[in-house]
Amino acid sequence: MSGHSILYLGSGEFAADYLGELETLPCCTYLTRSTTMELPDDASFIVDLIILEAGPSIAQSGQSLTDLINSLAPYPVIALTRSEYEHRGIAAVRAGAQAYISVDNISVEGQEAIFDHAVKRADMQSRLSSTDVSVLSILKNINDGVIVVDSAGHILDINPAARTVLGISARMQPDSSWEQTFCCVDEHGENYRNSAELPLMRARTGEKYSGQIAIYRSPEQPDVYLSINGQGLYDGNRELIGGVITFRDVTESQRKTVELEKRAQFDELTGLANRNLFVEQLTRAIGRSQRKSAPLATLFIDLDRFKSINDTLGHDTGDALLCEVAKRLQANLRVGDFSGRWGGDEFVVCLEDFGEAGNAAAAAQKLLLVLSERYQVRSSEVYATPSIGIAIYPESGTSADALIKAADVAMFEAKKRGGGRFQYYSPMLNAKLEQREELEGGLRHALVRNEFTLHYQPRIDLTSNRLIGLEALLRWQHPRFGLLPPARFLPILESSGLIHSAGEWVIETACRQLASWQRRFELPDLSIAINLSPQQLMHKRLVDVVAKTLTDTSLDPGCIELEICDGEMMRHRENEHGILRRLRKLGVRLSLDHFGTRDVSFESIDSGFIDSFVLDQKLIADVEDNNSHQRIVRAAIAMAQGLDIEVTAEGVETVRQLEFLKSCNCDLAQGFLISRPMQPEKVSAILRAEIAGISLLARGMP
Repeated sequence: MSGHSILYLGSGEFAADYLGELETLPCCTYLTRSTTMELPDDASFIVDLIILEAGPSIAQSGQSLTDLINSLAPYPVIALTRSEYEHRGIAAVRAGAQAYISVDNISVEGQEAIFDHAVKRADMQSRLSSTDVSVLSILKNINDGVIVVDSAGHILDINPAARTVLGISARMQPDSSWEQTFCCVDEHGENYRNSAELPLMRARTGEKYSGQIAIYRSPEQPDVYLSINGQGLYDGNRELIGGVITFRDVTESQRKTVELEKRAQFDELTGLANRNLFVEQLTRAIGRSQRKSAPLATLFIDLDRFKSINDTLGHDTGDALLCEVAKRLQANLRVGDFSGRWGGDEFVVCLEDFGEAGNAAAAAQKLLLVLSERYQVRSSEVYATPSIGIAIYPESGTSADALIKAADVAMFEAKKRGGGRFQYYSPMLNAKLEQREELEGGLRHALVRNEFTLHYQPRIDLTSNRLIGLEALLRWQHPRFGLLPPARFLPILESSGLIHSAGEWVIETACRQLASWQRRFELPDLSIAINLSPQQLMHKRLVDVVAKTLTDTSLDPGCIELEICDGEMMRHRENEHGILRRLRKLGVRLSLDHFGTRDVSFESIDSGFIDSFVLDQKLIADVEDNNSHQRIVRAAIAMAQGLDIEVTAEGVETVRQLEFLKSCNCDLAQGFLISRPMQPEKVSAILRAEIAGISLLARGMP
């Protein structure tokens, strides 16, 4: 640091020892004194800065502190005081002094920094236009924080409002490195990677900007969010000599913004990242993996039989279980890995930098064990096992969507194998995924292209052996894969949201066909059974479609049977129950499908909504030899008779199965023994034969 020529104004008695020390310092090349509190008359006198005693000498001069400092312009003034009278030094700075020194509490280094700062600050002020000086004077007294920096990055001025906001004492003068640490954290909590983005750097390089949100971070206080405006400072020749920023504390409003963003990005129940945020995070992770040529894995986790827990213990317990699962996930992932809730009981995890591909399996196995341990939820002991799918980047996909889809497919494979296990995504699974995507694309045009068709499977009355109704079964005549059964495309219809338009088409088409058969063959009691998707029950448009169809076809509502899965009846959600009540009010019949294999609910049977139920074909398949299934079928039929509920058995394929059902007094039956599903033309031929007394159905009678 170069030396300075210094003028000392004051009696010297205030700091006699200090004067002696000052003459020996390297920062002082020439020292003169004046007790008159005025500049010397010698025109040849050259001075770099003035030290002014902020003590009794000022009072004796008869001038106010402000007038005295102004009279010393344009020389930079440093007030001299003692710690016990520090307020005098602060008052001097407010009156126009560049800084102040407490003679009993200052180091040599600190003193040299203050001298250098004062000279640089005065030099900038001398170069500013009168307009800019006036503007800076006004800024100094506003409520917003103001910081002035020279072209080399030295902090020359910090107004009182800025010191208050930043928690900086009046004595503290930042060093030359402060520019790099001031607000070096962006609004997302990450350090700026480029110093050109720093607020003070932007201003002193002449950039004019506004509304930069940055975080002021200090170890002594909580983070402060600032909204910063900045611009360059120029001398009279329009040469850039520094910059100025103004700012205000926006911590509270930013906190509210962050809270709103958090609600939009995080799952409200578990606190994990939601679907959108996880995809965002995974996309960034893929970028890191690509740059480092490091492995990355995506895990898709689904809880086995979670629906059963929800249905038997209630949704509150189910929600509490999901929260416990989220906690276990977070507690058992490494730093750097992250997780999210995909929806329902589905979770997703990203593993980074895990070394060999086999290590992803080790991580999955760990999660498998942790998530399978007993849960204590409220007063209940709950057990839930996960099915986990693993997709590795880049073999299984190069985008976030592709990886998640691949992991989802692998998870379903794990579930198909019994659950409670993990499964890697494979080329064979990839072929399935590609086919699924092709099917989904085709489904979006299937209705418009008239590719859907209905096949009908007859039902007979086991007492009279007559054909009394049919079940409408959806088929898709795919242009490349041929005739597809519902199992191939129904899950895609449901997941894509296309189930509503397809379901409405099924209802309208089946009812029009039934009305045609009833009129043509004079069979007013012929009925039709139509399967409903769980998603259809969630929208009131279902009721409107059924009502309109009944009006258009003039059908007796009692001839329409809508089949619903058992689990959906157990949800106890007012919306679904409201829809069921409205359907019953229309007069249509409601049937419980897949009875006996999907968490049998006696409460749902006795709810008042159900007119009939359909025994699942898995019960019927081995009923000849399986004593347990025989007992279930007998008990179910006996219970139904007590509740005046009609029972249909599906999947009847042998004479012995049919005879057993008759011995149990089962009401109706359908299956390959009686007839396979067929096209409408074949049904017409059978109905024509029926009214002529000729049976074309194989009814299994000896």
